[in-house]
Amino acid sequence: MEFLRELSGTNLYLPAGAAVAAVLVLGYMVARIRRGRSGFGVLDAVILTLVVSILGAAAIPLVEGASQQAKSSALLRNLHTLRSQIELYKLEHGGRSPVIFEGSFPQLIRATDAKGIPGTAGRDYPYGPYLHNGVPVNAVSGRSIITLTDAFPPSEPSGAKGWIYHQQTGQIAVDLPEFIEK
Repeated sequence: MEFLRELSGTNLYLPAGAAVAAVLVLGYMVARIRRGRSGFGVLDAVILTLVVSILGAAAIPLVEGASQQAKSSALLRNLHTLRSQIELYKLEHGGRSPVIFEGSFPQLIRATDAKGIPGTAGRDYPYGPYLHNGVPVNAVSGRSIITLTDAFPPSEPSGAKGWIYHQQTGQIAVDLPEFIEK
C-alpha cells in the first residue's frame, strides 16, 4: 500500500475505504435479491446515497492529485524546453548566454544575428527564434517572468514565481521553493 501511495502522491486510504464500502453494499443488494426481496425501499435508497457520496468524496483527492501532477509535468517540460533552447543559443553564439530584458528573452523569441542582436528574420538575422511561442509559463504559477540570480543554483526563490536565471552561465531554474533545485 505504501508503494502505491508513493506512486500516486495521494493518500489511498479514502479510495480504498470507498471501494470496501461499495463491495459491502453490493453484497447487501445481492443478498436481498437472493432472499426474494426485489423491491427498493427507503433503507436501500439511504444506503445507495451513502455509497455514492463516499465514492464521490474518494474521487476528489484523486482528481486533485492528478491535476497537480499534470501541472508539475508541464512545468518540468517547459523547464527542459528553456534549458535546451538556451544551450542551442549559446552554441550558435560562441558560448554567450542570452540576456534578460524586461523579464523576458528577446534573443530567444526573435531572430538574431551572430552578435545576438534581435531583428527581423532573414539573411542578416539567421539565428532563431528559439522560442516561437514566447517564454513558456511556469505551469504551477501561470507566470513566465524571468528574474536574475547572482549564484546558481539559487539558494532561495525571488518571489516572482516564474523562472530564475543565472545570466553568466545560462542556467535557469523554477522560481518556486518546492522546485528550486530541479
